[in-house]
Amino acid sequence: MLKKSRKAAVGLSLLSSLVLGSLTAFAGTVSFTSDGPNTGQSALAIFKQYLGTDPVDGPDDTGHLYESTSTHVGNVFMFKVGDSTDTAALDGSNTDRQRLEIKAYNSSQSNVKAFQGDTVTYNWKFRPMSPYPVSPSGNFHHIFQLKASGGDDGYPVLTFSVDGGNLKFKHSPIGADASQVQTLAQTAFSNVDGQWVEATVTVQNTDNGQLTMSLKKLDGTTLMSYSGTKDNWRTGADFNRPKWGIYRKIYSGMPEAKIQFAEFNITK
Repeated sequence: MLKKSRKAAVGLSLLSSLVLGSLTAFAGTVSFTSDGPNTGQSALAIFKQYLGTDPVDGPDDTGHLYESTSTHVGNVFMFKVGDSTDTAALDGSNTDRQRLEIKAYNSSQSNVKAFQGDTVTYNWKFRPMSPYPVSPSGNFHHIFQLKASGGDDGYPVLTFSVDGGNLKFKHSPIGADASQVQTLAQTAFSNVDGQWVEATVTVQNTDNGQLTMSLKKLDGTTLMSYSGTKDNWRTGADFNRPKWGIYRKIYSGMPEAKIQFAEFNITK
């Protein structure tokens, strides 16, 4: 829907939210976090509550996606994929890669989707479990993606990518040409391996939109940051959507990978 039309409908949308108890694109912050292992809801049930009935790309069994605790942040979600023999984590017919990601998607509520003209902030904490495997350069390995849905929806608009000894924040203005991918910021992966960090990404979803990112230790130390203007909207897209987890190209000798996530927030 065009930005002008969405503005004209804001009053009706807010009224509908009050009457029906549903959330809209103007509902503020959506927050979801673990309620702890062996208590409350399962990890999958929590993700279904906030992201929709099909919130996982990859295996959603408790051997791959479960809850744990951390002395630093409390209850957390654990994402685990095995080595190259973990066939459950293969990305469908794409047997050269593994995927275990939670996602917003077509059937998600509008409060977790970014429509054209929206400014959305994604904030979350994560810890790659040490020793976390660093993919060799040339082998994609994303732990966060912002993807277009519909239209030019190939390569992600934004990623946090594990690449050649670094954690990189990358941007791509188009989905069909990997040569257009640009690294906007990076930090040595040793700075985050086994450490809790907090990521904040704010995106203005337009062709010439503001983009800011910070990655900090829990004590506030900044590991990398970016602020600038980028093409954040793809031709023909219906909306942009976040994905968190592990999406990696399989390589020789690849070991298992585990990441803990906590305190997901989507604000618009």
